[in-house]
Amino acid sequence: MKIERVEALHLRLPEVKEVADGTQDVLIVRVHTDDGLVGLGEIVSCSYVGRAVIESPRSAPFRHGIAAIVTGMDVADVDDIAQAVEHGTAWYGPGGIARHAYSGLDMALWDLRGQAAGVPVRRLLSPAAADRVPAYASVLWPDRPDLVGDSARAFVDAGYLYVKYGWSPMGPDLDLDVELVAAARRGLGDDVGLMVDAGRAWTAAEALKRAERFAEYDPVWLEEPLHPYDNAGYAELSAASPIPIAGGEAITLLAEYDALLATGLHFVQPDLGRVGGITYAQRLAAAAQERGCRPVPHAFGTGVLLAASAQWTAAGPEPLTEFTRAPSPLARDLVHHTMDFRDGHLHLDDTPGLGVTLNDDVIRQYRVA
Repeated sequence: MKIERVEALHLRLPEVKEVADGTQDVLIVRVHTDDGLVGLGEIVSCSYVGRAVIESPRSAPFRHGIAAIVTGMDVADVDDIAQAVEHGTAWYGPGGIARHAYSGLDMALWDLRGQAAGVPVRRLLSPAAADRVPAYASVLWPDRPDLVGDSARAFVDAGYLYVKYGWSPMGPDLDLDVELVAAARRGLGDDVGLMVDAGRAWTAAEALKRAERFAEYDPVWLEEPLHPYDNAGYAELSAASPIPIAGGEAITLLAEYDALLATGLHFVQPDLGRVGGITYAQRLAAAAQERGCRPVPHAFGTGVLLAASAQWTAAGPEPLTEFTRAPSPLARDLVHHTMDFRDGHLHLDDTPGLGVTLNDDVIRQYRVA
């Protein structure tokens, strides 16, 4: 089965606010084969730049667009495709936007491999993969602590066993940060896990002060408290914090993850739309588990990223995935999928591949020409 055509579908809301919600502007990869199958993936990056990396024609050596590199290659050739992309984009890769764009391609190719084999992707990764995955609701903090309670109670009523709040207004004010976490715990009660995403707001010393105050409210983890490349800070914080530390969504290369894992991080959070799709996430998971660090996918995107992340984590020893509850129609309505959320879990069926198709009405409404 050969790759016949690779498309980049750029979708953007009419109004995009400068907040930490990547579901306002998304980039989907669609791969067509000579057998008539179609695979889907998602790039988590700057959509305009990622689209150019997919669509750019062949140029001088090592600066080709990804579609030009892989057209005509065999879908089954996992390693050959990865090596061809790394070689063909070497002038502006291998990390950053080159790896982000490859991630969407890789996801789509795993979707196609599952379809061709007649099995869901998780069965290609592990015959013993789970059929349900715990999924935590993931949202931005409300603007004020007094607004958190109603939000938290709604998630409890919907059956979530874990909820994550993140980003602004958390960050500049220690007392406000503690009020936010306290309000979330009151709203969730004692039986629902609370994750806190700091949005890379602090130094190690500032983060440790927060961790010591947050510990009273028993968070599952404190996520991304530091700059993504502050490995010295992560080592200091991971050793001293009374609550587990999570991070890693922003970096791309396995060498960068090796340095982060060496800090003693407790949860590592590769984004399959940035790290190199399922292929490189598999390699990262093996390295993390050797160090006693639990891999949990970062998945604040559309239903394509959610499906890929759920299939990937289902093949691991401790499944758990992020489930964005952002209000964007690109998060909520772009994808038809066969997963069913109930009782705090995404229940996965045996639909081959990722089990997702796109909503053509949403594409027509939001596609960037």
